[in-house]
Amino acid sequence: MPDHTPSALQVFLNEGTEVAQNAIDASIALPIEQGLYHSLISSRMIIYVLGDTEGVWINADPLPGAIVCNIGEMWETWTAGLYKSTLHRVIHRSSNYRVSVPFFFEPNFDALVEPTDAALHILRASKNAKEVELLKAQYPSVVYGEFLKSKVGGNFTSDSQPKERY
Repeated sequence: MPDHTPSALQVFLNEGTEVAQNAIDASIALPIEQGLYHSLISSRMIIYVLGDTEGVWINADPLPGAIVCNIGEMWETWTAGLYKSTLHRVIHRSSNYRVSVPFFFEPNFDALVEPTDAALHILRASKNAKEVELLKAQYPSVVYGEFLKSKVGGNFTSDSQPKERY
């Protein structure tokens, strides 16, 4: 039986986007949580700071019968931003057990990831040449393995002994 716990899936919206502003205006952004750096921007709204990015968390409850698909950074690069990578988190608050079956579809370690011709064709149909070039510059070609090592390399130690956690 599926877990119908509301508010389990949450999505981070970057400040300054129309979607984030709509969440603020509708008062659906989530309240302060312990341990997260935040700043109060009004009596009812919190902007969270993750690294150097500010924004709001909102609930992303799936529609009945829907499948949730979070887009990753490589898909965002392939589509030159037509699809955006989703910063998300799952918070399980139910007394029921939760089963999550994540599936990661990733390119080969040595694959060159760059915006596809199809994505650029779609962009050229809706934007001027200068805008397309600016988007291409935002999504430079990257070898997947190098990207992956730079992203998660700090999660592991270089020696055989685990780091102290506390």
